[in-house]
Amino acid sequence: MYTMKMRVLLMLIVGSLWVGGCNNDEPTAEGIKLQMKAVTSLSTINGRTSATGLEFSQILLGVRELEFETLEEDDMEDAADDLDGDSDDGEDDTEEIEFEGSYVVDLINGTSTPDFGLASVQPGIYEEIEIEMGPILENNNSIFIAFSYIPDGGGSAVQVEFSSQEEIEFEIEDETTGFQLDANALTNMLVLLDLDALFSGIDLSTAVADEDGVVRINDSSNSGITQQILSNFEDACDAGEDDDNDDDIDED
Repeated sequence: MYTMKMRVLLMLIVGSLWVGGCNNDEPTAEGIKLQMKAVTSLSTINGRTSATGLEFSQILLGVRELEFETLEEDDMEDAADDLDGDSDDGEDDTEEIEFEGSYVVDLINGTSTPDFGLASVQPGIYEEIEIEMGPILENNNSIFIAFSYIPDGGGSAVQVEFSSQEEIEFEIEDETTGFQLDANALTNMLVLLDLDALFSGIDLSTAVADEDGVVRINDSSNSGITQQILSNFEDACDAGEDDDNDDDIDED
């Protein structure tokens, strides 16, 4: 009888602990969760096919830093540049949010290695996002894109590899309303690369293929086209909140 009472008492204690654990509210995640991915007008999920028929198989970016800046921080940097050309002068860490490291970003799968993780938020309105890319990918590339297309008139698919070792910096601005970030809340921020815009105005028929038949567009081969694509970067990027997790920027 004593043993049975002890067993019943033990079960009641374990049961109460389990119920108590279930009733404890988990702490709500807060900060910024960041994702970068590629899109086209035909595909907002994985950006594999462009409006002009380009079929993408790999899109990698080497990201060193991604920084959210308030209007005040941007003004301080501009003032410092005007004084002595040193863009580091006048910076105030309280006016910015940073993801800093060496991130290999797969834009088709929407993943980053390592993961961007969560960044803490200073609440406020952020006017722009600065992205700095560097040569941290294989072969010291800062960007690598592999795709194919069918030339005008038909025939076999042409394999293309676009890459660059240049350090690339560009800004995504929202001068109208800015990016509103709140404390004590989780903000899912999405950065999109529009492949239709990235390859807008690019005439691939003028590119020269290597002996193996692959068209390589990089800093030394078909370099004129490389510069045209790089110049499209800023106009091809957009950013905003994706708090409904549908892989698309939320409408205001």
